Amino acid sequence: MEKDYKKYVLIGSIPLFFITLLCLYLTTEGPPQSECSEGVWNNCNFTKPAEEWSAAAKRFGGESGVVDLVVAQAHESNLTYLPFPFEQRENIYSYSQTDQVEPYLKKFDEDGLKVILSIQPNGADIPELIDIILSKYGHHESIIGVNIDIEWKLTGEPYHVSDDERDLWLSRIQRYNPEFKLFLTYFKDYTYFPGDAQDIIILYDGDKATQDLLMREYEKLASHYTSVGIYTGYSSSTPPTASYESIIAAAPNTEYILHIV
Repeated sequence: MEKDYKKYVLIGSIPLFFITLLCLYLTTEGPPQSECSEGVWNNCNFTKPAEEWSAAAKRFGGESGVVDLVVAQAHESNLTYLPFPFEQRENIYSYSQTDQVEPYLKKFDEDGLKVILSIQPNGADIPELIDIILSKYGHHESIIGVNIDIEWKLTGEPYHVSDDERDLWLSRIQRYNPEFKLFLTYFKDYTYFPGDAQDIIILYDGDKATQDLLMREYEKLASHYTSVGIYTGYSSSTPPTASYESIIAAAPNTEYILHIV
């Protein structure tokens, strides 16, 4: 009887062993995922009321949705145009006699949204543009940082950002608020961007391809950085919008998803 009892205990322990393994599998955390914020991209479009942009950001991101708002837009002849009154400087022009940005930021403040101020520098000096924009709008509670779209970077080595430029721009931005982050946007691989660093976010702006290809390219880029994000919703992509699940599967470190609307 003692021998049979031992056999029973051994056999009975087998399912218990597998149950334990199953419990461990189910309770083990997977790869850490960043908290992801969703919102919209506004390419210097002040024809729609601020309420419409706010509602669009909330539709994607809830009460803390994001608006990526272009406030310095690239134009022909290496010029950058500003949507508020400004005395002309080399490569920097104003195209508006009224401040078109301020009413939007006030609305976004009221609605508790997050705002990225985007700059398309062209031939303008980037630290100078940062100062112009943040000295005017840096006090708004909604602002979380400044994005440099390096597709329009024509100063220094075009389209590439060095570690020195990264540090200079981030330092200049954080003079206005030490919590501000530096965002950098482009559609090429990681060699166009600086090395990874705290308080920088790399945004991928790919289009004109299938979403499978875009996700593969985004995955490669994201693997080199701690914090990343992506623009999606281009009519030239197939399908136009990548799903949330496919984006997170490609890059679990995605912190921002910005929709083209």
